[in-house]
Amino acid sequence: MELPQTPDQAQLDLNASAAQNATTAPDQTPSYQTMSPQELVDHLAVLLQQDELPERKLVDGIRVQFIRRRERLDPNDKAQQESFEVQELRLEGLLSTFREHDKKRQEALEQLYAENKEKKEQLLQRFEELFKSNEEGAEFGSLYSTFTTIRDEWNALVQLDPKDASALNRRFYELRDQFYDLKAINDDLRQLDFKKNLEAKQEILAELRQLDSIKDTIAAYRRLQELTAQWHELGPVSKEHRQEINSEFKQLATAQHKRHQEFHDQRKATEEENLQAKERLCLQVEEMLASAPLTSHAAFNKAVEQIKMMQEEWRKIGRAPRKDNESIYQRFRAGIDAFFRRRNEFFKANHEHAEEILQKKRELIERAAALKDSTDWDATTTAFKALQKEWQELGAVSAKYSQKIWEEFRASFDHFFERKKKEAPRRDKAYSEARKSLAVKREIIKELTAINEGEVPENLRDLLNSYNERWKQAGFVPHKEREAINAAYRELLDALHGKLRRHREERRLSGYSASLSNLEGKGATLQSEHSRMQRHLDRLRSELQTYESNLTRLNISSKSGSSLLSEVERKRDALVADIHLTEQKIALLIDKEKATEEA
Repeated sequence: MELPQTPDQAQLDLNASAAQNATTAPDQTPSYQTMSPQELVDHLAVLLQQDELPERKLVDGIRVQFIRRRERLDPNDKAQQESFEVQELRLEGLLSTFREHDKKRQEALEQLYAENKEKKEQLLQRFEELFKSNEEGAEFGSLYSTFTTIRDEWNALVQLDPKDASALNRRFYELRDQFYDLKAINDDLRQLDFKKNLEAKQEILAELRQLDSIKDTIAAYRRLQELTAQWHELGPVSKEHRQEINSEFKQLATAQHKRHQEFHDQRKATEEENLQAKERLCLQVEEMLASAPLTSHAAFNKAVEQIKMMQEEWRKIGRAPRKDNESIYQRFRAGIDAFFRRRNEFFKANHEHAEEILQKKRELIERAAALKDSTDWDATTTAFKALQKEWQELGAVSAKYSQKIWEEFRASFDHFFERKKKEAPRRDKAYSEARKSLAVKREIIKELTAINEGEVPENLRDLLNSYNERWKQAGFVPHKEREAINAAYRELLDALHGKLRRHREERRLSGYSASLSNLEGKGATLQSEHSRMQRHLDRLRSELQTYESNLTRLNISSKSGSSLLSEVERKRDALVADIHLTEQKIALLIDKEKATEEA
């Protein structure tokens, strides 16, 4: 019977991108202590999507870690609280899904246990029948073959209810030992099995002697269980070694059982002490809520420090007993939550307006800090004056913060105006250089205007490249003149590039007409060229439509948007020219086709 492994995908409330960020490789052990609430929930969701349903202990560990995150929440951070509640709802849904599938898994496992128990009882019956066959004189070789088959089938049935396993295994081992002791067994085969079993059991004993060197008691005990299972799976040894080797095994195993029990007893005692310590902390919180005069800022501030110390002490205390661990945590959490609810209500009722003003002034501090390193001196000076006016209009804040936030606010002013003062000489020099650059660019505009108004020079492309290089080398112009001079330059360039395109178009059209002369009298070839040019025209028109659509969506409110718009417009204009040239070529083709048909 196959156990259910994967929950229904549709039941998982998990955003795909979040899940991708939370995925942990199967060969890695995640650190739940460092995960945020969302990461814990995302990780659980991923586990529930894997082929194998996670163990209940693992899911409980994630749930406990999630609960502990409540301790870390800032009670004043509503966004954080709301985010935590959202993840809590997700967690509840995922846990519900897990319990449903875990229940199915357990039911299937119990059914499998029952089936395996029935199969093992049948194997025991077959085993007992071997002895009857031996009494009837059956050949031992056949009996041994049947025995190995029963043994292999027995070992293959590994999943069994622990409450049934001991009795069934004990009966099987008894029958197995009896079988090996049959007088009819071939001595050579018997001695070979005895020798192999002895060597294997001696190796197990050697490893058992080393278990004390394993510092991790739990790991040592788990290895003891594995070695014990291996020991019982092996057959008997010769009688001369049997008592000695079994006694040593029992002695070593007993020592490890004792070590394990002492460890658990000590841990239990420690957990009880931890429970008492946590109960004391719960009482302290409850007494604070019941008796402390929490009616002032000072009283709440003092209480907050005490709460923080209690929370830190709680984190240092280890686990309480399993049956009490969750309930004691909920008790402590309830006390902490009650305290912060009372504190929040107090501050909200008495300082809501002051807190609002404080927040707004902190925003002004951030805005001022963002401007302090600006080099746009005039605009920034105006912006600082506006910020100062906003500050004054907001009103006063608590005396606790008044001086501090004013100093923070004023620091950005002082920083900027000190820089502005130091930059004044350099700005004057830079402005002088900008005026020189402006004169150079005005001269370029004058020369380009003369070219535009005259005949198109043969070397127009080279001239435009040369002027573009001069324009770049001229440098920056005064800010107030920049937009106008650049617009005039772009307008002249567009006009000259248009003339250049038209001149090039005329030459290209003349060359194309000459090439078509070679195709006269070849109707099929002209038709093929006509089809090619028509396809080319359709493609150009499609591209033009795309550019026109993009132009309608462009945002030109920024400098970068305006530059992009100009670039798209130039590409659009080039496409229009290409379309016009292609249409002229097609017209020439049509004339050639008509001439060919008439001939």
